Amino acid sequence: MQDLDSYRTQRETRRDRAVPATSTRYSEAVNRYLGAVGYRVDEPVTPAVATKRPVAPAVATGVLVGVDDTPTSYTAVDHAAIEAELRGWDLRIVHVQPPGGLRQSSRDAGAHLLERLADRVHAYSPSVPVTCRLMVGAAAPLLLSHAGDAGLVVVGHRHSAVGVTFGLSVGDRVAAQHRGPVLVDGVRRTGVSADPMSALIDASGTAAAVVVGRHGTGAMARASLGSVSRALVQRAHCPVFLVG
Repeated sequence: MQDLDSYRTQRETRRDRAVPATSTRYSEAVNRYLGAVGYRVDEPVTPAVATKRPVAPAVATGVLVGVDDTPTSYTAVDHAAIEAELRGWDLRIVHVQPPGGLRQSSRDAGAHLLERLADRVHAYSPSVPVTCRLMVGAAAPLLLSHAGDAGLVVVGHRHSAVGVTFGLSVGDRVAAQHRGPVLVDGVRRTGVSADPMSALIDASGTAAAVVVGRHGTGAMARASLGSVSRALVQRAHCPVFLVG
């Protein structure tokens, strides 16, 4: 135990000396790896000869996410917040309402949506700075015009027949026209009239993962896996996440 305490003290000392005040989770992780293998981070370093270097171009930072009042947009905001938190970037939430005949009630609803989504980000990713903007006009052109300095643009994708056939969705247009990275977030909900166990096992053949509840109902069921979750653990064709 004394050896473990001594190791922890030495590792924390190395970390304190090596990590600057503006460190990120990536730099902290790197320094933990270095400390774990015993690198001497306090060794004196010979300063390099000062040379004139070309000025690096400005690096795009920040995540821009376009939203509306649909479940897909909530997922898009959640994923955008995760990306912003991982990179130490700010998050900009933009809601665009159609032009013409815009009533005060619509503006109020848009403002309430932005406030609700900002609260959602603050609750799950409190370290991410969030700004919100309500605009009026055509959604895709406005998002593209404000995405020039963003390191990542996130938009939801509506899986409607018209949108898929004619490529009219905002996600399609932003993905096609924005020059930087774009994350198009789709949520597809499907109802199936079939036995849940068989339907989920069949669906697992083309899925990256299946998420199900761990237990069934009732006091006895809570002590063991439910019948559906147990069957998936035994027969699914992809990883199975058990929750609850």
